[in-house]
Amino acid sequence: MSKDIHPVDNYCRSYWMSNPDKLANYRSTVDLPLHSDIVIIGSGYSGSACAYYLYKYGQSNKNPLMITMVEARETCSGATGRNGGHLKPDVYYSYKRYSEKYGRKIAESLMQFEAKHIQAMSALISEENIQCDWEVTRSCDAYINLELAEEAKASFQQRCADGADVDDIHEIPSDDLLAITKVKNVVYGITFTAASIHPYKLIHHLLNKCIEQGMNLQTNTSVLNATRLPSGQWSIVTSRGTIHTSKVIFATNAYTAGILPLFNNKIVPVRGTICRILPSLRYQQSPLKMTYSIRIKESQFDYMIARQTGDRSIILGGAKPAHHSETKIWYNNWDDSIEFINEKSKNYFEEFMPKYFDGWGTDDGGCQEFWTGILGFSSDLLPFVGELPDQSNGYIIAGFLGHGMSRILLCARALVDVILGRMKNIEELIPEPYVITRSRLATKENCILKHMGVHVGPIETDERTA
Repeated sequence: MSKDIHPVDNYCRSYWMSNPDKLANYRSTVDLPLHSDIVIIGSGYSGSACAYYLYKYGQSNKNPLMITMVEARETCSGATGRNGGHLKPDVYYSYKRYSEKYGRKIAESLMQFEAKHIQAMSALISEENIQCDWEVTRSCDAYINLELAEEAKASFQQRCADGADVDDIHEIPSDDLLAITKVKNVVYGITFTAASIHPYKLIHHLLNKCIEQGMNLQTNTSVLNATRLPSGQWSIVTSRGTIHTSKVIFATNAYTAGILPLFNNKIVPVRGTICRILPSLRYQQSPLKMTYSIRIKESQFDYMIARQTGDRSIILGGAKPAHHSETKIWYNNWDDSIEFINEKSKNYFEEFMPKYFDGWGTDDGGCQEFWTGILGFSSDLLPFVGELPDQSNGYIIAGFLGHGMSRILLCARALVDVILGRMKNIEELIPEPYVITRSRLATKENCILKHMGVHVGPIETDERTA
């Protein structure tokens, strides 16, 4: 693994970033503060949610918090500003695998934790009056592959047999599959509550609120090194100077190992690609109402949200069949300067809707934008959250596998409760397998390539391949 993991300067722009917020390149002060109570590295969902809860629960008139957020590029230009805008909890798909690895109780806690994010996000948006195109809807997993469908059904049935409350999860009757999903050749379908959102608007609303309460935001400021000093404080060396802080939160996701070497091989940057499509005339007149995962093969699915606002454009991500065999172009690759991974992935997206959706037609507006994003894949396929072992006052919230929208909010709230001393044990607030431990860091296990459907020998990935 290369240790030179850092955000590139010449990044492409996503659809969400097309109308930059006033905070895009904002600096609260001309100079970098020399000292801070808390430094948050990263201005995406994790960092912004942590900042929001720190002010919500830790701010007081007598002892105002001095929080500095540093961002290597413009605000929310990493994975959060490039994702699918899809808050889709895993409520059955991984249950069997989790149960076999962790046991029924923990497997159920992992399912419930993600499902709780729908209500938690709804409450946040309502309380703060956030205008971010939030839409609670149903999500549909449509299976094209019969063998994969049987595995998914077995996982759902096991959760049912284990006594879980699955009233929200509906299997689509076989006779209604095409009518309900509108997906060609679908052999199995299942729906449950999910949501869509404009992630960029969400984050900028939270950050504006934090700045109003005194947070110092410093964009275009790369962190080069973070070291815990013998005094217990942390030294944060940046491209514009050094900050000393009592506590630091690494909300750095895919770029974590570039700052904290102990995460080398534990959080790996994985490059993904995504696009925005204008629907055909028929689908403009009868729009899709659900969000989707189209599951084609093992470890290969495409995800999409049909936006219910504006031009009702469709955000589509994935295209793994077009590039997953070319491991070097996506594994341990943090270059998001190009719009799409390769020409095959571009063609895959352009052909996707007429190929899979019934009666799509040939009069669509096509792909309007393509962009790449860098996901942070953890070696055991679960995020790292909590205080760094043997490095007190250093905290991590990273490694979300492109699935952070249904995990981050409550992780951030839990982490803040620990940082502020409101709760001692973070494992009482989040699923136990999320908690960072010495044993998780020590294991040599790396499940990423297998999870992505690559069954090959060791991959040489020290050099990026654009």
